[in-house]
Amino acid sequence: PRIAPDVVFFFAQKPDLRQNMDSTPNLEEIIRFLNAKQVRATYGAVAEVLGVVARSMGARLGPRRVDASWIVNAESGLPTGYAETELHPSLRTSEIIHTGSDLHRRLDAWRAG
Repeated sequence: PRIAPDVVFFFAQKPDLRQNMDSTPNLEEIIRFLNAKQVRATYGAVAEVLGVVARSMGARLGPRRVDASWIVNAESGLPTGYAETELHPSLRTSEIIHTGSDLHRRLDAWRAG
């Protein structure tokens, strides 16, 4: 039996679609990147990459922890509600990524090694 051309086209395209889906990082990967590079990113930038509302980031991050302190408020440059002991020691000296597109670009470069 012959396979219809539209079926062949669908399956030929499927790997590309999967590759694009796999390129979307999750929150833990973003946290690993920020820690590895010792760079801050705003709640808004991280939310943009994840495709979620920035106000939901606190709940998504869960309990405060040093490795997540790299995700910060755009105005203060610090994570909201964190005690001094919950901040990474290098936090205040690092740059801040303000946009989702910049974060995604840097994350892709880091992944590529």
